[in-house]
This record gives sequence, C-alpha cells and structure tokens, in this order.
Amino acid sequence: MRNVDRRKETSEKMDLMHLENGTKKRSDRVEKLKVVQLITRLDQIGGAQIHVRDISNYLQRQGHSVHLMTGKVGDAAEDFPGIPIHSIRYLVRELKPLQDVKAFLETRRLLKKVGPDLVATHSSKAGIIGRLAARSLHIPVIFTAHGWSFTDGIPNPKKTFYRCIEKVAGRFASGIIAVSEFDKELALNSNVVGKERIVCIQNGVHELAKHERKSQVNEIPRLVMIARFSPPKKQIELLQALQNLQHLEWTMHFVGDGPEKRVVEEFAKQSGMTHRVVFEGWCNDVSGILEQSDIFILHSKYEGLPLSILEAMRAGLPIIATDVGGVKEAVTTANGLLIRNGDSAALQQALETLILNRSLRLKMGQSGREVFERNFTFQKMITETIDFYWTIVRREDGK
Repeated sequence: MRNVDRRKETSEKMDLMHLENGTKKRSDRVEKLKVVQLITRLDQIGGAQIHVRDISNYLQRQGHSVHLMTGKVGDAAEDFPGIPIHSIRYLVRELKPLQDVKAFLETRRLLKKVGPDLVATHSSKAGIIGRLAARSLHIPVIFTAHGWSFTDGIPNPKKTFYRCIEKVAGRFASGIIAVSEFDKELALNSNVVGKERIVCIQNGVHELAKHERKSQVNEIPRLVMIARFSPPKKQIELLQALQNLQHLEWTMHFVGDGPEKRVVEEFAKQSGMTHRVVFEGWCNDVSGILEQSDIFILHSKYEGLPLSILEAMRAGLPIIATDVGGVKEAVTTANGLLIRNGDSAALQQALETLILNRSLRLKMGQSGREVFERNFTFQKMITETIDFYWTIVRREDGK
C-alpha cells in the first residue's frame, strides 16, 4: 500500500507542476469557485468515480471549495481528504419514483445549505435529480455524460425510455460535457441538448513516473482485463475465444470484482483453464498490474471513453477492444485491434495475432503511449474542464 501511495503522490505532483505552469500562462486568476460534485454512488469504483475523485482533489489543491454529494460512500471517503461529503440517503441507482422524489428534496435542501457557484453532476440518476434540484434554486449545473444510458448496445425499451428522460433533463442543464465525440454526436442526434450547450472533453489520466511504464516483455504473453464483472463487460466471451487458443502460450489476468465474477470463475474451471486464468480481485495498484502485462483487453457491449484503455496506453500496452462508443477515438490500427461487437471470430484472431507477434505488440504499445501523451493526459482534461466551469458560471452571471 505504501508503494501505491508513493506512485499516486508522484503522478499527482507531476500533474500539479504542469498545471500550475499552464494556469499562470493563461491568466493570473484570483477568483475561486465553490463546486458541488454530485454522483449517484461512490462505493463501486468505475470511470465516473475516478473522474470525480481526481477533479475534486485537484480543485481543492488549487484553492477552490469542493463539496461532494452522493448516495453511497463506502470506503471511498479516504480518497477525498479534506473534502466535505454529504450523504443523500434516498439517492439510488434503481428507478424508485417515491424514493426519487425524496432524493430530489434532500438534494435541493443540501444545495441550498451549501450554496455553490456550480453543481457538476455525474451518472444518470444523480444527473437527472441534480439538474432538477440545482435549476430549481437557480444554480448553474453541468452534467458530465460518461456514456449515455441510451447508447448503442442498450436494449429497448430501456434505451427509448432513457432517451426520453434525457431529452427532458437536458433542458435543465446549463451545459453538458461529453467524454467522447461519439457521445457528443449521440446527444445532438437524439436532440438531448443544443450544440451551443455541449462540449466534448475527452477523458484523461494522470502521468506516471518513467519506472512505472512497460519496460520488459514476458516470455509467456500476459493478457489483462481490468473491469467489473457485470454488464456491459463480457469476460465469458473473452474466455470462450481463449479456449480455442490453448495450443498457444499465454496467461489471462482479470482484475476487478462484481456480481458475475463467480459465474466467470466457474466457466474457467469447467473449461479446464484455471491454471492459465488468474482472478486478481480488486486492486488499487492498476499501474503496477499494467506494468507487468503485455496485452490489454476490454471486451464490452457498450462504453463511453474507458479510463482503463487510457491507462493501458499510458503504460505502453497494445489494445484489443470492442469497437463501441468512443473507444475508436483512442484505439486505432496503429496502437491496437478493434473488434466489432459480437464478432467472436475476429476476437479470437486478434488475440492470436498479438500473442504470436512480439514485435507488433511493442510497436503498437509505443504508438499508444504517444497518442496518450498528445491527447489523453490529465493536464489536458482538467484544464478544459475548469475552463468550461468558468464559462458556464460567467454565462449564468451574465458576464
């Protein structure tokens, strides 16, 4: 754990140094914001939760006032040192009309008490309730879409229902951040929001110290997938493809927990692959896991712009991923192999290609590292995000 903390501290210091230099070049800003970050739950770690954590901690270090509001906290409180956390007891992910009304009233009461300059909402339920509550108090409010609940791959009638809900909720947003161009276009084409109120700010992750990047190649290729064992992830389909490649040398490492983990473990057992498939459980040291790996895989039915892929590119790993959502904005033929959703034959071929071709793995990994440095750093993402925060606050103030 100490090693993990040192790595996190090193990467944050590097980002802070770059960001402070960039801020001075833009202007000598002395104004500070009071921002509420609102998310449905923090007790499960995912891209939205990590996004909120990193933005909140950076804002606080810069002297802004940050408050966090959420339904469930769990052990995540320690990731927000010095930031007040307000519990919204009735805020849950599931659709529960009576409880949702109570969550709205509770959120409104807390917002009125805190009195923020801006509310930044994340995840579908918090996004809807937060937008309604903030606008009822005339507080500027932003929704960050980490992947729409009506995106391709989500079945009807759920898809149609959420599209209708987001069309209504979109009217209450002062602005919307889409984490990929795909999600921005999906919102515009679905008439969720007008183009003057939505921007694309692609996800970004913290830089690593040089010693944490991929520096060696394993004799037997080590494959890794970092994801929860729950929809939309498809770990079993990945194992089915690997089942046909048992004549090759490889090991498969799954990092994460979730409700379907036991089902996947049982499939690996029944397929006679337990000696080659490792279930790591949840791990805080993601960079350490990636540093020891050779190929990163994300097999999924739908996505926004996954942080796990950006972390793998940062580590210099080649990518095999399903071509869904904004994935293609990060993964190209130069740094990975994209698979059409449901194409099991193409998945198997991609796995075989990279397992057998060490030089191709290294070439793609280096290309991915370069793409990360250009487009997906935390510095770039946070600068654009804070600029958008100021744009919305000043627009609402009539400045």
